Amino acid sequence: MPQVKVRSDGQVKIPPSILSKYRLQAGDVLDVCDAGNGIVFIPKNGQQKLTKEYFFEIVEKIWARNRNIDSKALDRVINRAVRKVRAEERKTLSR
Repeated sequence: MPQVKVRSDGQVKIPPSILSKYRLQAGDVLDVCDAGNGIVFIPKNGQQKLTKEYFFEIVEKIWARNRNIDSKALDRVINRAVRKVRAEERKTLSR
């Protein structure tokens, strides 16, 4: 688990692996929640961006690998990928 140090002005630096995983960028807003035994940061405006960008990224990868299949088969592959992304998001939000 990455550790961070709180600066004198209260700022913390989010580790690059976390920034990358949640596709956070400068200017994104995070909700700060007191979980009783810890602090939880929840991306506020990053979630929609994450979903949309990630979806199109997956579609592009699927299309690149499956250019020779029929459209119904491609639809099935994309639908499977969408279900996977949604399941991952539900897991992330329930933590």
